[in-house]
Amino acid sequence: MAEQSTASETLWLLNSLADFQGYSLELVKQTNRHIAILSHQLDDLVYGTEDFVQALSNFARSSRHCDVRLLIKDTKPAIESGHLLIRLAQRLPSKILIRRMTQEPANKAMGFMLGDTSKLLYKNDESAYRGFYNQAAFPEVKQLQEEFNYLWHYAEAEPEFQRLHL
Repeated sequence: MAEQSTASETLWLLNSLADFQGYSLELVKQTNRHIAILSHQLDDLVYGTEDFVQALSNFARSSRHCDVRLLIKDTKPAIESGHLLIRLAQRLPSKILIRRMTQEPANKAMGFMLGDTSKLLYKNDESAYRGFYNQAAFPEVKQLQEEFNYLWHYAEAEPEFQRLHL
């Protein structure tokens, strides 16, 4: 169960799948304009649940100014599983953009989700559900957004995610 940090009332320490599922939804609901997700395999248990995909769909459709960008290192599992978030991106290609990373992030084990300029869901290691959620993480979000933008610049579109219209 998530535990509020003694260092800050906006920081929650996460240590379970349920924590990440709950706070990923919280981040989407509290975000107004931009969401960025960096994930090694686009964790299906966090980003592929019906609740999360519906919340992201509602967010993306809420305003013409909203956008979602996803960077994925290994796209094969998402392709093979028919990931719900990939299907949503195919339906909303101008709102949800997905690219495959070609460069490694500074911390190769981490994964994160950014909301606007202050919200951060951070996974210390993509192989374990340990990390934190902070709704007032301005300096950290700025630094991670810069890294995300750098990686985005060198990332490639994944042809397998494109939907063919005949």
